Amino acid sequence: MADIVYCEWLKLKRSKILLIGFSGSFIVPFLVTVNDIRISFSKPDASLSPGWIYEDSIMFIMLLFGPLVMAVVATYLISREYTEKTLKTVFVLSISRSRFLAGKFIMLFILVLLFMVLSWFDIVVISIICSLFLDAQQITLLTAVSILIQMIKGGILLFATLPPFVYLSMRAKGTITPFIVIATVSLLNVVLSGSPIAGFYPWTAAYLLLAGRLAQVSGSTLPGILVILLVYVSGIWASVSRFQKEDIF
Repeated sequence: MADIVYCEWLKLKRSKILLIGFSGSFIVPFLVTVNDIRISFSKPDASLSPGWIYEDSIMFIMLLFGPLVMAVVATYLISREYTEKTLKTVFVLSISRSRFLAGKFIMLFILVLLFMVLSWFDIVVISIICSLFLDAQQITLLTAVSILIQMIKGGILLFATLPPFVYLSMRAKGTITPFIVIATVSLLNVVLSGSPIAGFYPWTAAYLLLAGRLAQVSGSTLPGILVILLVYVSGIWASVSRFQKEDIF
C-alpha cells in the first residue's frame, strides 16, 4: 500500500495540481487577515487576535475554499487516469482494484491534512507579523497548538465529505460534470450556512460541528453527524462498487 501511495505522490508531483492546492491554502488566511485589519482600523474597540483570524479563516476554508479546492483535487486524482488512459497500464501489474482505490483515498486524505496544516502555518505566521507591526495580540504556543488541533479535525471532517466527488469522477470519466457539481455544492454552502437546515446539509454540518454550533442550529449534533457519516460511507461504497465493475480492458 505504501508503494501505491508513493506512486500517487510521484504522479502528482509532475502535475500542477499540487501547486494550485498548496497555493490555495495560503489565500484564505491572507485575505481574511486583510479584511480583519480593515475592520480593526474602522472599529478601534475591535482588537485583532489570532483567534479572530482563525475563526474567520476556518469558516471560509470549511464552507467555500476547502471543499472547492480539495474536491477539484479528488476529481483530478481519478479523472486523470481516464483522460490520460493510464488504467490499462497500471493493472498490467498485480494490483487489485480495491488496493488501487484505497491508495487514491489515502493520498487524498494526506493532501487534505496537508492543505489544512499549511493553512494553519499561514495563520500562525500572519498572527506573528500582525503582533510585530500592528496593535494585535501575540499568538502563544498553546493557542497555536489549539488551532492546529482544530485544523486537523477540520481536515478529517472535510475529507469525510469528499468521497461522492470520487464516485462522480468515475461516472463522468472527465472533469466538466464534477466541476459543475463542485461549484454548486460550494455555492449552496454559502447560501445555507445561516439557515435552519444548515445542520442537515453535510458540507455546512461539517463546519458547524467543528465550530461547536451544530446543536444550536439543528437542535442536536446527532443528525449532522449521521448525515456526514452517510455521505462518507455511501461515497466510499459507491466508488468501490463502481470501480469493481469498471470495464478497464
